[in-house]
Amino acid sequence: MDSALGELEAELGRSEEQRRGREAEAERLTSELDVLRRRVEAGEIESASLRTELASARLLADEELRSLTVLGRQLEELSVSARGQATRIRMRALREAAELSARLSYATGEAGASQRERVISALEEAIDRVAGDWEAETAPPLRRFAGVGPTPRPTASERRRVSVDVGPFEDFSQLVRFEDAANAIGGTGDISIKRFSEGRARIDVALSEPVDLLRELEERCDLEFKVRSNDENEIVLDVDDAA
Repeated sequence: MDSALGELEAELGRSEEQRRGREAEAERLTSELDVLRRRVEAGEIESASLRTELASARLLADEELRSLTVLGRQLEELSVSARGQATRIRMRALREAAELSARLSYATGEAGASQRERVISALEEAIDRVAGDWEAETAPPLRRFAGVGPTPRPTASERRRVSVDVGPFEDFSQLVRFEDAANAIGGTGDISIKRFSEGRARIDVALSEPVDLLRELEERCDLEFKVRSNDENEIVLDVDDAA
């Protein structure tokens, strides 16, 4: 009997030790679970904050995109307005030149010579006035063809001017189309109409780099013309009436 009781007491002691060990393990696991729970809660708080920041960034991006869209429309409207203003200035200059040229053609004799001098002087004043209007009503004098940013100023040895005698044009719109085609050539600088009489125009073209001006005009201008002469400083073109 005593032996059996001793074995039971020993077994109870071992069970008690095991129980205490399990309780200690349970406490340790509970403590680790609390730490993990706190980490999860902190992660959820941070995730919610990031979602809020992301939503705010999306709203800001949408607002900036709308602003850029509006700005793009405004820039497009300004560009259209500027092109229209430039065309109106050119057309006004050409009309004045044509009217003065017509008056000049009727002046003959000694009195006519004096009258021609006055008309020429008036023509020069009209050209200066239109040039002043152009400078006052347009943006700073960047290049008149498409491009971004200022370009290096060429040296005197690199610049040259070519006189283009072209015509006859049926109306002013054909002359404007020809001038626009010349402006679209990358190597051209200042382009000015020196004379417009009886449908023919003499146009002075400044070149800032080596350019095959005749080939560029043939590619860019929608008018058909024949080449009467072509040298380094002067090109004479006849617009094809049939075309």
